[in-house]
Amino acid sequence: MASRIKVDEVTNRGESGAVAFPTGGANFSGPINVTGNIDFSGTLLQNGNPFVTLPTQDASNLGAVLRSGGTSGDAYWDLAGEGTAEGFSQAKYKAGFNITKGYTCCGYRSSSSWRNVNRLTHSTFTQTNLGDLSNWSGAYIDGKPSTNMTGYIFATGNSWDATTSQVSKINMNTDSSAGAATSMAATRNRATSMCRDFMFAYVHGGGNSSQIVKYNLSTEANSRSTSHPDGTQNNPAGGQGATVGWIRGGGARAFNFSTETFYAWADSPGTDGSNKTLSSRNGFAYWNTSGGYRTSSDWHVRDSYNGGRRANVSKNGITTGEESMHTGNEYGFITGMYDGSQNNNGYLFTYASHSFQRDSRMDSLGTSGRASAAAIEFGTLQYGYTGM
Repeated sequence: MASRIKVDEVTNRGESGAVAFPTGGANFSGPINVTGNIDFSGTLLQNGNPFVTLPTQDASNLGAVLRSGGTSGDAYWDLAGEGTAEGFSQAKYKAGFNITKGYTCCGYRSSSSWRNVNRLTHSTFTQTNLGDLSNWSGAYIDGKPSTNMTGYIFATGNSWDATTSQVSKINMNTDSSAGAATSMAATRNRATSMCRDFMFAYVHGGGNSSQIVKYNLSTEANSRSTSHPDGTQNNPAGGQGATVGWIRGGGARAFNFSTETFYAWADSPGTDGSNKTLSSRNGFAYWNTSGGYRTSSDWHVRDSYNGGRRANVSKNGITTGEESMHTGNEYGFITGMYDGSQNNNGYLFTYASHSFQRDSRMDSLGTSGRASAAAIEFGTLQYGYTGM
């Protein structure tokens, strides 16, 4: 008959360190509470079968779908993805950046342009006037963030209609000016940009070259890149998704970020850069449907991968143009626009319902009107994400 020892504690003779079970191991029934690490060799079993854990999680599989290996294989991350045409790329793009604030930079009313910057806190829908943070003023401009949350404001030429290569930057971590950034390799007028997420801004518009300016958002190195097939695009509308950018001006084109090549956009909206585009991180963008300085026509919800029209969203009789817009996680925001005059009026897009309405909480502060401003998203990069 086996012997039984009843004790409250087992230690080695030194009363510290490990306790060894040299032969035969040990059997326990009931819960075991452990403080510290469990280090073992061999196989971890559950009911006599190998205990299965998740495959390795890191930035390379961020947003991927977990698949079963059935009875003969291991579980794995499906990097092809599911649910949208972009699949894994779209899932990674959505999961990689948690947006918490938006910075509306510069803009104009009548012939006056501003250096002023506002910060919209998304959790409370609260606007804060941060003062004159941009190195130069400007309008008909665009902005993009870097991984360290520096906001770059392209084509700030101290005028609402400047032709310039100047770039201002702000530190969104400290809500302060970061002075002048490296100038662009070409001048731009009435500019917009497409962004390969946190890596490069492709700045286009009027100016002295039909080539896109490729601007590195980490080093500020930049050069003239791919030429637009339709020549210099003065006052274009622009947007982007995870893998593709879009330009609508004198021509309608898609731009593949990986190959840096243009291809035709067959079913494009009839707009230009006077009426802006709101690019979400949810696989779609809101495009105006006609050009000129304002329109009450519906928004088109466009697929960010293939450019196709998903739906129309009513403006509910509201006339908008020259919108200053940025995206959040599940909402989109206008923080100034033109409806016959440049103003500070705010509006809210609700992505879940694809609805749009006036919302004074988004009204811009500190200027007499804020049309055609740059707007830059701020937030936290998730799980090692650094861009597409």
